[in-house]
Amino acid sequence: MALRVLTRALGSLSLTPRIAVTPGLGLLPAVQVMNSVFLTLPSGSMSPPCRPILTSVALSAKFVSWKSRTKYTVMPVKMRKSGGRNHTGRIQVHGIGGGHKQRYRMIDFLRFRPEHESKPGPFEEKVIAVRYDPCRSADIALVAGGNRKRWIIATENMKAGDTILNSDHIGRMAVGAREGDAHPLGALPVGTLINNVESEPGRGAQYIRAAGAGNVHSNRGPSIQC
Repeated sequence: MALRVLTRALGSLSLTPRIAVTPGLGLLPAVQVMNSVFLTLPSGSMSPPCRPILTSVALSAKFVSWKSRTKYTVMPVKMRKSGGRNHTGRIQVHGIGGGHKQRYRMIDFLRFRPEHESKPGPFEEKVIAVRYDPCRSADIALVAGGNRKRWIIATENMKAGDTILNSDHIGRMAVGAREGDAHPLGALPVGTLINNVESEPGRGAQYIRAAGAGNVHSNRGPSIQC
């Protein structure tokens, strides 16, 4: 008898909570119920914790590009690779990325640049070192004269310890230029192998700057490319 009463009592129990239904109102849709649940949650639990992040604008504000430098320096300048991406971070050119880190060395393409403008005239410089440059095909040479140093494009047989001459004088007789010297085209004899040619005086070399490039100086008709 006691076992039967206990079984009936346990059967009357329900594990699901009873929901009080307001008379005259039906059950709410599932979407409306979910919205009401989210609306009742505290505002602190809805927004995830924030932390400061570095955007491309913040990163570029502290970085000085090597292209925007106006003061000459012989020290290597850091370069930032784009990886084929534009300023928004999206890939514009595929297949670009990786590689060894490179540093840019500023080349002085204007050979005749006197240290003291009050004393213009030919001056000599000494080659300190010749090395490989990752940003161009030709080797570069570090030369020193007076109180300054600068990088120039090295010739094929240029080596450390050589003395080179820079001049802007055109005489009546052709000069016997050595390899690495800088002279106006009018001062060189016909048949001289030349490189690093500028289009206008004082503009700097613009032509024949790559490795293996050369031209035979000729004042009779077009020059011969070699």
